[in-house]
Amino acid sequence: MIDKFDMKFIRSAVKNTLSVFVRFSNIDSLINISGCRLILPFYHTVSDENPVHIKHLYPIVCVRQFEEGLDFYQKHYSALSHTEILNTVRDKQAVNKNAFFLSFDDGLREFYDVAAPILLKRGIPATIFVNSAFVDNKDMFFRLKVSILMERIEQKGLSPGQKKAMTEVFAKNNLNYTSALDVLKITDKNKDLPDDIAPILDVDFSAYLSEKKPYLTTGQLKELAEKGFSIGSHSVSHPFYPNLSEDDQITQTVDCLHFLSKNLDVKDRLFAFPYTDTGVQQSFFERIKTEVDLSFGTAGLKIDPVDFHFQRIPMEMGDCCAKKIIKTEYLYFILKRLIGKHKISRH
Repeated sequence: MIDKFDMKFIRSAVKNTLSVFVRFSNIDSLINISGCRLILPFYHTVSDENPVHIKHLYPIVCVRQFEEGLDFYQKHYSALSHTEILNTVRDKQAVNKNAFFLSFDDGLREFYDVAAPILLKRGIPATIFVNSAFVDNKDMFFRLKVSILMERIEQKGLSPGQKKAMTEVFAKNNLNYTSALDVLKITDKNKDLPDDIAPILDVDFSAYLSEKKPYLTTGQLKELAEKGFSIGSHSVSHPFYPNLSEDDQITQTVDCLHFLSKNLDVKDRLFAFPYTDTGVQQSFFERIKTEVDLSFGTAGLKIDPVDFHFQRIPMEMGDCCAKKIIKTEYLYFILKRLIGKHKISRH
């Protein structure tokens, strides 16, 4: 029987071994061994500044890291647009060359300010997945609110009265509050809690949206579309799909697509899951296949049984460079294939 100490040792040994393989492995060999010629790296934010609404959520990819990643992609792969992927699906063919498809989730303003000019200069296409509830800074994803609240607590601390009020409002949501880190425990199930906390901390989310404008506007999206970038649905309000009924999953997906069609004249119907597609049933894909042309998950390098659904690779891994992330994904894929875990199973 393996105890916790043994398991920790095994995981550490596997991690160290993989690190050595990543360092010395050749990317072209990994592509050939795996048979995976298409990779789909995706980002949220590229910036040399760390916005308060992102700061406490995940690492920011700086411009240098982003450019180095693009250098790596362009050296080993050809850039594909969503149209080229869509054509392979319609022709029932696999991508037959080393290729990458680039996308950005959440429709954040830094894409317009930072990433788009770099991609245009290099001639690289990309797709932006937006939440219709947040376009034009009408509202904000609750996780961004959490980061703002975290920053407020770290910068100014709490008075005894504020801490008491925080403890009470958390208790009403069956949560404990002991420190600022507990704010990060707010989940999709408690997504309204940041709005209850904001008045306690004298935080005004509406003022923040008006001043900082974290999201892309309709005008910016139209301009990006005119420059060749494609725009897709990331759901209406970024919910955790496994917690939704299938009918609500469909509504979140399709309503955002309708918004894009009406307001931005988007023709090709592209959809990327917020969070993850883990646990989403096969029946969901059967129901949306007349509404969605291409859809995308976040499970890394894996084969999906749904022919119009592709798994993407998260690229925000702190100091890890794109080369290391991609090579690690290939090694994991090869290892998982040995035990039959390289394909996603849906029921």
